[in-house]
Amino acid sequence: MRSTILLLCGLILASTTLSGGAASQPHDPAWLGKPMPVADGVDLFRIDATMALASAPQPRSVRLLRLDPRRVRLSSALATGIVPGRATVADIARRTRAVAAVNAGFFGPTGDPNGLLKIDGRLLSDTRRARGAVAIVDGPGGVNLHFDQVSARVRARFKAGGQWRTVPVDGVDTRRAARALVLYTPASGATTGTQAGLEWELRGTPLRASPGSAAGNTAIPAAGYVLSYGAASAPAALTGLLRAPAVQIRESIAVVSGERTRDWVRAPTIVGGAGLLLRAGQRLADWAVEKLSPGFDTTTHPRTLIARDRAGRIWLVTVDGRQPGLATGASFADLHVLLERLDVVDALNLDGGGSTTMVVRDAVVNRPSDLTGPRPVSDALVIHTR
Repeated sequence: MRSTILLLCGLILASTTLSGGAASQPHDPAWLGKPMPVADGVDLFRIDATMALASAPQPRSVRLLRLDPRRVRLSSALATGIVPGRATVADIARRTRAVAAVNAGFFGPTGDPNGLLKIDGRLLSDTRRARGAVAIVDGPGGVNLHFDQVSARVRARFKAGGQWRTVPVDGVDTRRAARALVLYTPASGATTGTQAGLEWELRGTPLRASPGSAAGNTAIPAAGYVLSYGAASAPAALTGLLRAPAVQIRESIAVVSGERTRDWVRAPTIVGGAGLLLRAGQRLADWAVEKLSPGFDTTTHPRTLIARDRAGRIWLVTVDGRQPGLATGASFADLHVLLERLDVVDALNLDGGGSTTMVVRDAVVNRPSDLTGPRPVSDALVIHTR
């Protein structure tokens, strides 16, 4: 009881200090406790206590990884190396030999990413709906992050009848629906996994189109693509594709704030979430542009976050939930309070619920909510030391 009271007092003191406008300090607030060193530039904090955030005191189970951006590498990794696919965060960490990892983007039942995902410079999943996202850039000075609400589109462009023609692509590395045009990259594996329809291989420099398999399931060139259309006859927009002297695959990224668009386009890694919480020190309270599900922000769920504080340090945070008496979870309002106490200036809500998992040195250090254990996910943020 005494330790809980002391912790609550520390939280109140930290909140009062921050709200009073005191200058940020590079040291950690006392309520975090003593970190466990994981690797050079990586520290783990554990909190299991009754905490008052935006709501009344509740049992909280929080894990926080603090990263020195000058000493680590942060990247995104697919579950199995191809799309779709699912694996636990622990399996992804072992496969990539990461010192630590957390779950990242949203996904469908098969592991097909639901939202923006770019890895190693290749767009693996696009989205027409602007949602919170983080761009990860590893430069000479270390890891740099950009936070915003972002959408991405892919288009095929080719010359037909002396005129350039641009055809919107309906999805990337995803299950093809009827009368939908999907672009398959080598991240989908050796073949498209489709049945029937119309497919075109794109290969060479410049890219040129050739007929794919008439039965579907066309082989994907290692340095090219396959365009796949979900019908037996091609739409008029694709007339002349096979005769085109060159085919271009164009990606476009729209940034809601309108800032640093070039940096987003050039970023080798982008991970989408749902709910940009803070940007450039400003707290967001309206997510209409992201079209979140009703109640998503106000319900207490398990949550996973990526954030950056005023001192430039990166935080990966898991807040466990759905476990009465042990872990309540958090609403967005709760997360805002927690992030304020960390002096965070940028933050993004990633996939949560049963996906929320943190792995350190091959061990799961949080309390995932699924009764069956850590949930297999589509991708994870992985940490390596320099």
